[in-house]
Amino acid sequence: VGDMQKKEERLIKTEVVTEIICDCCKKSIDPDKNDFVHIEKEWGYFSHKDGEKQEVDLCESCWDKITGTFKISV
Repeated sequence: VGDMQKKEERLIKTEVVTEIICDCCKKSIDPDKNDFVHIEKEWGYFSHKDGEKQEVDLCESCWDKITGTFKISV
């Protein structure tokens, strides 16, 4: 029985994130070695940002500073 499949080798190009910049302190974050927080928000009709999409990246240090101001701890 013969092989009825024609095959060829292909290289697939992929996009990889190699650096993230903290939006609060501008610290460079290596996504493979450091934890960080990524937040995405698409605002609804009744907000003052109707339909606007915002994204934020925060390093662990800035996350701790911000959440440290919360009246209810995380």
